[in-house]
Amino acid sequence: MLLATSIEYPIKISYYVGVIPYTSMSRPYLIIPDLIEQPTWGGQYILELKNWQNRREFQNTKIGQSHELWGKSHLAIDIVDSTDPNFGPGAVDINRIPIQEVLQENETMPLLIKLNQARGNSFQLHIRPDEKNDMWLPKPESWYFLEKGYISLGIKKGSVVSEYKQTCLDIYEYMQGLSQRIQTKEIPLEEARSQARDYIKEKNPWQFVNLYSTQKNDLIDLSMGAIHHSWEENNELTPLGNIVYEVQLDASDDVATIRSFDQGKIKDDGTIRKLNIEDYFEHLDTDPEHNKIEYLKREEDGEKLLRTRFYSVNILEITKNRQLTTNNHFQQLYVRDGDITVTAEGMIVRVTRGHSCFIPSSVSEYTIDTKTDTSVVLQTFV
Repeated sequence: MLLATSIEYPIKISYYVGVIPYTSMSRPYLIIPDLIEQPTWGGQYILELKNWQNRREFQNTKIGQSHELWGKSHLAIDIVDSTDPNFGPGAVDINRIPIQEVLQENETMPLLIKLNQARGNSFQLHIRPDEKNDMWLPKPESWYFLEKGYISLGIKKGSVVSEYKQTCLDIYEYMQGLSQRIQTKEIPLEEARSQARDYIKEKNPWQFVNLYSTQKNDLIDLSMGAIHHSWEENNELTPLGNIVYEVQLDASDDVATIRSFDQGKIKDDGTIRKLNIEDYFEHLDTDPEHNKIEYLKREEDGEKLLRTRFYSVNILEITKNRQLTTNNHFQQLYVRDGDITVTAEGMIVRVTRGHSCFIPSSVSEYTIDTKTDTSVVLQTFV
């Protein structure tokens, strides 16, 4: 059973691997999502997407992320319907295989595809993809908003970068002082958090960055790297936080995410997150043209939603039976709206709203049909 906890940062929900009675790997699979509990800024949205909000194992639980596809994903073997009550991370006896079992020889899983319910994210960037760096790895990423969002994106035109940097340094020094005072019991935790809010409000680091409200189905592409970005918190504009379907190359935060400001967060033990302000400003792209939302926003072009060097996403509107090909590349299907069946190699898999299906590269052709008038599918591939 998944239990709520007071720990500040994400908890990985693990699985039991059962017996594997399968005969062919060339077939579609339901992806068993990895749910990440986040008591401070998670919620029920992801559970509601998957129609799991009433399950006993998720009661009083806030989910911040769902890893829909990554290198440690597992695929369901016997269960071929996402509405099956036995499907999901809470089932201890579900038969599954690691995704590596269905990849071809020399084929890897470079992607991390996530559902997010988040707010108050740190000011951050990733290095440019072609840049060689001894400390940092690139992490191209793109955001597709499932609901309205509120973000900071790019440096504001006319901002003095040296002033912005000094503001971040001043806040970090102040936060380190508060953290030390908490450790020595000079100041209670909640008082320190209150003082942090007041000091940050006075310093106002948001004055240096563009703030935008995003609309449902907006797509922001950050795959070029070096662009400031953050999911912001605004309870009036976005009471649920930022609800984002995120596609990225998989690289851990400790080697890929460079932060300059952490929104004044103090963990329950009084510690704060380490920032890399000097590196952030060393790699920051300050080109005014690159910092406009028009440069970073992508529009649908027929079924083409996103094209990058690293991954691509199509948006498929399914109104009737449709045959597709993989072109010898694996594909991930995420059902944004509706209820579909995916058929290949004699196997039929039902995938409902909020769930994902994996098509191995060994499947040459497959068919999607809709069980509702219209279903909308995000098809991601490399």
